[in-house]
Amino acid sequence: QSATAQAESPPRRKERPWQAASFVEMSKTGSGADLRKFMEKRLDLKLTANRHVVGVLRGYDQFMNIVLDNTVEIVSPTEKNEIGMVVIRGNSIMMWECLDRVK
Repeated sequence: QSATAQAESPPRRKERPWQAASFVEMSKTGSGADLRKFMEKRLDLKLTANRHVVGVLRGYDQFMNIVLDNTVEIVSPTEKNEIGMVVIRGNSIMMWECLDRVK
């Protein structure tokens, strides 16, 4: 390899807005996100495959798998399906917003 090839550094990744600020505290022991403050609160979730659900957080684990109750799937602005209690794999959660006030 030439000296210029060795001196080149790998391209820097662009900082994404959602990486700039963390709203969920991570525990120092590696046991996952601390979501206690969101328990019993309504969450609006955007999932992979363009899915969108709203429900009340009832439980979670260290992989951010969550249990939502009174869940409504929002298919379109005019079509909504009540699907009740569901378990959502943490890997499929792209974004969420808490719709209730958090203390």
